Amino acid sequence: MAEEPELHYGITPRPVYYMCINCGYKTSKEEMDTMPSIMCPRCGFRVFVKVRVPPAYRPPRKVYAI
Repeated sequence: MAEEPELHYGITPRPVYYMCINCGYKTSKEEMDTMPSIMCPRCGFRVFVKVRVPPAYRPPRKVYAI
């Protein structure tokens, strides 16, 4: 049975995704763990970047002139 990650302060962990530099294929950490070495399942390239979560949208603030 898989262990559930411990939640700190009610924050739920987000899945981690990596993107291949060569072909742009996005893969999960779990999919990469099934491979014998760290390589893209589509093209076999071995260079990845971690896909970051886009920042939350903030509406622009109103600035009042003096």
